[in-house]
Amino acid sequence: MNLEFSKHAKDKMELFEIKEEEILKALRKPKYVCEDNEKQSTVYLIDVGGKLFSIVVKEGMVITIYRTDEKKLNSRIRSGRWNCY
Repeated sequence: MNLEFSKHAKDKMELFEIKEEEILKALRKPKYVCEDNEKQSTVYLIDVGGKLFSIVVKEGMVITIYRTDEKKLNSRIRSGRWNCY
């Protein structure tokens, strides 16, 4: 997967102390891949160090990274905002 990282995503990586290599490795086998119908982006849910993160990708660019959990994931699926597989 050939991705670029926005400045915002790099700032989040620094905040969460996650290296680019860790994200790229986890993206090869994400827990879930979700299409965000509201933002027209793809959200990869990955596990890094036992913590669940959402990686938002649009047009080959990692836009942002944030912590999440199964409860938030299920809420977005139920609301119809995310279609996951």
